[in-house]
Amino acid sequence: MTRFAGEVVVVTGGGSGIGRAAAQAFAREGATVAVIDRDAVAGRGSVESLEAAGGRGIYTAADVSMAGEVAAAVRRIQESCGPIDVVFNNAGIEHSGPLHEVAEEDWDRVMAVNLKGIFLLCKAVMPVMMARRKGAVVNTSSISGLLGWPAYAAYCASKGGVIQLTRQMAVDYGPYNIRVNCICPGTTMTPLVERLFELEADPEAARRLIAARHPLGRFARPEEVAEAALFLASEEASFITGAVLPVDGGYTAK
Repeated sequence: MTRFAGEVVVVTGGGSGIGRAAAQAFAREGATVAVIDRDAVAGRGSVESLEAAGGRGIYTAADVSMAGEVAAAVRRIQESCGPIDVVFNNAGIEHSGPLHEVAEEDWDRVMAVNLKGIFLLCKAVMPVMMARRKGAVVNTSSISGLLGWPAYAAYCASKGGVIQLTRQMAVDYGPYNIRVNCICPGTTMTPLVERLFELEADPEAARRLIAARHPLGRFARPEEVAEAALFLASEEASFITGAVLPVDGGYTAK
């Protein structure tokens, strides 16, 4: 399968979880994958995993909330690999707490990574995509951007912002043949989610409770979410832009 043969794909948060699964999947489909992650060990490990399977990739360190680091990463990627064809904005962090208990610095950090990070990377990439009149962007939101989630004020707000930014960008950049869509995963078994469950008094009971809230009765695998991102980035979705796709085992259908 070579849906992305000859293309350059950027995956943020590509060191683990959904990001790593997506990096491997894009590489399997023929893309040169540029993994951006703050964690050098995880980022390089992701690239090594896709190269071991015969893919091509590079690792670039950057904090997506820092404009200078993002701009420098985009320059390095384009100098090494060529113009960027696809961006998968997947980097994200979580923070729990009702609004009145959230510290200002925690609120700012969640917004900076989850929402500003998309703004900064797209700001750096869009001029080249516009000049080429070609490109696809997929943003990772969450079911928490569609529904209220108890004690996740900052996270829900940031992910709701991702949805609206996706729609707005689709309107602005559609005339340049640039498509912008987002996915809204349900609970996905990533290292981050596993760590959150381990903080519970009874991790196994917490897993059963949350899994049961999904009509399919289980969590998503990172690979399942990655395949949705691949579809939206591919020519198979050539007339889809501004879409908000739940990948949630039916959670938001209830």
